[in-house]
Amino acid sequence: MLHDWKQLYASKLISAEEAAAKVKNGDRIYLGSMCAEPTAIIRSLGASYLEDVEMIQFISGSSASELALKGHRRFRMKTFFVGGRSGEMDRLSEADYVPLFHSQVPAFFRNRRIPIDVAIVQVSPPDRFGRFSLGISVDITMAAVESARMVIAQVNPHMPRTHGDTFVPVDRINYLVDGPEPLCEPPEEVLGDREKTISKYIAELIDDGCVMQFGFAGISRGLMDFLTNHKNLGLHTEIFTDALVDLIERGVINNSSKKMYRGKSLATCCMGTSRLYDYVNDNSLVEFYPSDILLSPSFIASHDNMVAVNLALQVDLRGQVRQGSPTWTAFEGSGGDNDFMRGTSLAKGGRSVICLRSTSFKSGRSTIVPTFGPKASVIMNRGEVNYIVTEYGIAYLGGKSIRERAMALVEIAHPDHREGLMKDAREMGYVYPDQFYYMTASPNLRQRVRTDRVFKGDLKAHIRVIKPTDESMIRDLFYTLSQSSVYFRYFSPRRSMPHANVQQYVSLTEEQGLSLVVTIGPRENRQIVAESRYVFEPHSECPDVAFMVDENYQGRGIASFLLNYMIEIAKERAVKGFSADVLFSNRPMLKVFERLPYVLHKTVSEGIVNINFRFNELKEETGAEQ
Repeated sequence: MLHDWKQLYASKLISAEEAAAKVKNGDRIYLGSMCAEPTAIIRSLGASYLEDVEMIQFISGSSASELALKGHRRFRMKTFFVGGRSGEMDRLSEADYVPLFHSQVPAFFRNRRIPIDVAIVQVSPPDRFGRFSLGISVDITMAAVESARMVIAQVNPHMPRTHGDTFVPVDRINYLVDGPEPLCEPPEEVLGDREKTISKYIAELIDDGCVMQFGFAGISRGLMDFLTNHKNLGLHTEIFTDALVDLIERGVINNSSKKMYRGKSLATCCMGTSRLYDYVNDNSLVEFYPSDILLSPSFIASHDNMVAVNLALQVDLRGQVRQGSPTWTAFEGSGGDNDFMRGTSLAKGGRSVICLRSTSFKSGRSTIVPTFGPKASVIMNRGEVNYIVTEYGIAYLGGKSIRERAMALVEIAHPDHREGLMKDAREMGYVYPDQFYYMTASPNLRQRVRTDRVFKGDLKAHIRVIKPTDESMIRDLFYTLSQSSVYFRYFSPRRSMPHANVQQYVSLTEEQGLSLVVTIGPRENRQIVAESRYVFEPHSECPDVAFMVDENYQGRGIASFLLNYMIEIAKERAVKGFSADVLFSNRPMLKVFERLPYVLHKTVSEGIVNINFRFNELKEETGAEQ
């Protein structure tokens, strides 16, 4: 049997020029994409006298794109991605872009709704059983090989022999071309501070034991730097990249949390450096499968705690996602992003994450927009995305109303564009007519304040600056308070917290003061259990301090922590001291102040204790409290 396949192999060997001659005028040919382009045969196609040939690629590669441009009367391109490159390739038309999800394409090949006459692919040398591997590009290539009436393969010794569903027997290939040449290595992208900040935020959404998918973009590579302390991560992704090798070798990704294919990283293709190609070569711990299998939403949904991270060009104020011209990557179109977003939304504990710069790289325009232009296509609808991330923060959209979504997205937009976005949101009816434009704390202050803490009773909490989108949670906190607690806080018997009041309460500028909130619970169901603030009053050098703590969480040291934390931040901001009005009957709060190391200057009037203290007056220095 071994002797038979070797004879068959030898009988099918032809030159690249002879392979091009097998293609006929009017044929539809599938070409391996990107780093798996059969460039030796493509060059021979260009040197031939062929006419009216349709080339089909998953992602248009440089060799095929150049052929389509230079020989546009002879060759035309059909692809599942649209343009996105600089220079000559920008002139490629969108006319033959096929808007299918990655998982759908193989079925269209097999049922010949997208017919293929000739599949021209690149493969590794055969193993001892006479099987060729599709190597770094299985994706839709396997379906093309199975569906074409003729298969021509360029045998490249540089192509890795990969594991999974990658093998093609010699009798399935009609002609073989000996074509050794180095595989394409995409240039490494340089990440700026914005991308690193976004990566840091995304890392917060990935818990130990999650199964991950990343789009092919610089943001994914940058994210790896913030995952080095994670544990037991799994990988079920579209494109395998160099950055993932780093995490596997560090033991961060071990796929131990998977229910199926435990211990194995799964992908449909890979693109990167020679180091990456060497790593996947004959590596049984990395397996490649066709896109209709790997990207099936039901397969994706079978993973608990699946996290899908992908890129967008724009997001509108309702949470719809548009992909188009690239930002951090040279590729665009839907690809497998939507497959993963749909699958993740069905997975137990799944999180779908879309990331984008707050402004476009070239024009500086906001990438968060009121609505899309007439040529824009919506890739993901409002129900498929949980999180939107920019360098200004994280917006959670799950279960939110249009008003809440618009508010959350304006909050993570670039500060220069927030006022205009809020104006548009009012005019379009996305928010209340009386919703005013707000300014929140600067990114530096918000980043400085963010911290995690464990309070008494093993209460794990997150502390941050208050945001306008906290309106609903602040209302909930208010209604947990008893009438006596409300009176302690406001010195009046308030019975409600209407929108007109609460939107003012959650919109505090840095010039006015600072408000901190303590949140608990999972990100998808956060609860504010405490709020503190200091606010500057006219003609007062020391701002007033006040607190509001859910009665179910009092006695855990939350108020004391918040007071000391606000003092720490206030000192950094050149605040001289604090003042506070506390009801004489509110003994617990008075004790919080009495535990401070500062001299307290107290006056009592009509049952209210006015407390003033300066940060430079310590009890140890004076020896007494006045």
